[in-house]
Amino acid sequence: MKENADGLIERAEILKHWDVRNEHVLDIGAGPLAIIAARDFNCVVTNIDIAEDALITAKRDAEGEWLEAKITVEHGDATALSYPDRSFDVVISYGVLHHVALSRRMKFIHEVCRVAKEKVIVGELNADGFKKIHAGSSFTAVDLNWLERALKATGNVDTYQGRLMNVYTLFLFPKENLC
Repeated sequence: MKENADGLIERAEILKHWDVRNEHVLDIGAGPLAIIAARDFNCVVTNIDIAEDALITAKRDAEGEWLEAKITVEHGDATALSYPDRSFDVVISYGVLHHVALSRRMKFIHEVCRVAKEKVIVGELNADGFKKIHAGSSFTAVDLNWLERALKATGNVDTYQGRLMNVYTLFLFPKENLC
């Protein structure tokens, strides 16, 4: 998959590789993925973030691309989602999990699995990526072995390992999708 100049996997590559087209998507963490999914992959996107300033920027960006009919921007905590079970075809978290407190990460996984119908895509920095981007920060790197095990407990997982980021795509079991 193509990586950007910073060595991170391009968001469009993730959407293309795992065939996220014409889907109802929950995008966790305000950023450019919502725009790309709505504009280039004909998705309807609910974009959530816990940070108000990020939401303001995301809303402005969606309006700037004339995508406000396809992108809803909402305040939300991914460890306590307000949506009913199986509300979204696909849930995507791109570089968000290391921002979640260690004690809340399993709750995060449970919640994203609960609201997804088809698949959950988690892009997360590997050790090299975390060192490059967050060296000296207060964030804690994600144990990627733990992440893969947690996702595999719910369904089949496809893994892609990049230079600085790995992507884990969980294909949910048809009858039971709760972590």
